Amino acid sequence: MEKKERSIKYLILLHGILFLYSLGGIANKMAARQDVFSIKWCFFYGLVLLNLFVYALLWQQILKKMPLTTAFANKSVVIIWSMIWGSFFFHEAITLKQIAGSVFVFIGVYLVVTNDE
Repeated sequence: MEKKERSIKYLILLHGILFLYSLGGIANKMAARQDVFSIKWCFFYGLVLLNLFVYALLWQQILKKMPLTTAFANKSVVIIWSMIWGSFFFHEAITLKQIAGSVFVFIGVYLVVTNDE
């Protein structure tokens, strides 16, 4: 496999891992809406811990395959996923400032990723 193809493969894998990580925010917010130590709270908090455990394992594996600067710059995409989840699951408004911020995040990620090639 060519170096560029491998790089794209790992970037896609990284974004899959970050997508998975962003889902933990949904469980986290659902846990915050429950009474502490209730069955529902324990369930959602357990999902948060499971999500973090799986994410930590996958994150360490992806760091073996790509530079830390690239991986860490791409991690900011989780902010965008969180904004989408907030709107979809919790009916939170997406503001123009959030969209502008998301554009800056994408530009920053693009500059870091293209600089590593």
